[in-house]
Amino acid sequence: MVSPPAWLKNAKGADQYNKLIAETRDPRCLEEARQKRALDKLYVLGAKVTAIILILTALMALCMTFPKYFPFYERTSKISAVPDVGMQTIAQEYIAFTEKYNKSYATSQESLKRVNAYYVTKANIENWNKEKEHGSAEYGHNDLSDWTDDEFQKTLLPMSFYQRLHKEAEFIKPIPASLANMKGEQASPFPDFFDWRDRNVVTPVKAQGQCGSCWAFASTATVEAAYAIAHGEKRNLSEQTLLDCDLVDNACDGGDEDKAFRYIHRQGLAYAVDLPYVAHRQNGCAVNDHWNTTKIEAAYFLHHDEDSIIHWLVNFGPVNIGMAVIQPMRAYKGGVFTPSEYACKNEVIGLHALLITGYGTSDKGEKYWIVKNSWGNTWGVEHGYIYFARGINACGIEDEPIGILA
Repeated sequence: MVSPPAWLKNAKGADQYNKLIAETRDPRCLEEARQKRALDKLYVLGAKVTAIILILTALMALCMTFPKYFPFYERTSKISAVPDVGMQTIAQEYIAFTEKYNKSYATSQESLKRVNAYYVTKANIENWNKEKEHGSAEYGHNDLSDWTDDEFQKTLLPMSFYQRLHKEAEFIKPIPASLANMKGEQASPFPDFFDWRDRNVVTPVKAQGQCGSCWAFASTATVEAAYAIAHGEKRNLSEQTLLDCDLVDNACDGGDEDKAFRYIHRQGLAYAVDLPYVAHRQNGCAVNDHWNTTKIEAAYFLHHDEDSIIHWLVNFGPVNIGMAVIQPMRAYKGGVFTPSEYACKNEVIGLHALLITGYGTSDKGEKYWIVKNSWGNTWGVEHGYIYFARGINACGIEDEPIGILA
């Protein structure tokens, strides 16, 4: 079991709900309120009945296509008899998912598509939890569970991305020996556990949505932390700045940290409140010389080994990294994710940019990186993080570490 960091242990409980305004004693108002409640109940009931019909229709299609996922069906021209209670339970489970994650769909076709995607994800989660192929990782539902595989894959970067990055980089430089040695010859070993979140320099996890903008989120997260460490001020910066204004990168079709950091060095990032994220490139760059932007001084390729990453992490700040992604990662829910060597070679579906904020070791002796993602705060552990295997370069996580100074 991985011990949660101090910041989570001290976090307050759920927010208090606002008290409802008491109804007036006027009988007319009471009657109006009663009628409204009755209509609301009918509306909710109608919506749930519609949802159940759509779910059952989608389940029939799913079970004919993927009978191995649903043992109570047979591959015949007829669907075998299913107890009403079983079907009702399945429908209620999906409705609970849509309510928990505030899902709504504009058309019946969209609803059927999402039901299909959800139950494929459900079957995968059950299979991944049963097989336990990737360390102590556990899997469960999150806001991405009703995405199709194609939609998820489109949020990732092309496979050739990091092969190009080091070779073609102009702004990011190899770390100089003087900087690598600065503060590095420590009298005592590195601490067993370290996490920049405990020092209040890391902003909350954000959601990139169905847009291949992980490069912008990882770059922005790196800048936010580096600026807070250097200047003592935590700023929530705008990923949309890079999508709209960094025209040498390709917004939702991918980009790279070298071009992103070069833009940030020259022009800076706007505040998120001034240029909020919309998950697509807008017409024109709204940032001008009058805006308050945040810039960086330099960016460096670190040596791609565990000790070098820890050295920068402890002495300077969080580390920007890229890695290959395999399908089970989309449903990660806990434990230390240790993708198998076979999976990292043969089952990669794309590349992804993230931010290492710390490291530790589990109770089972599994070394891990604490990694901030950009898939929203319902994914992973601790509102959007993953504990990823450390020291074995699993799926290339230690191949291209980048540190910046602000």
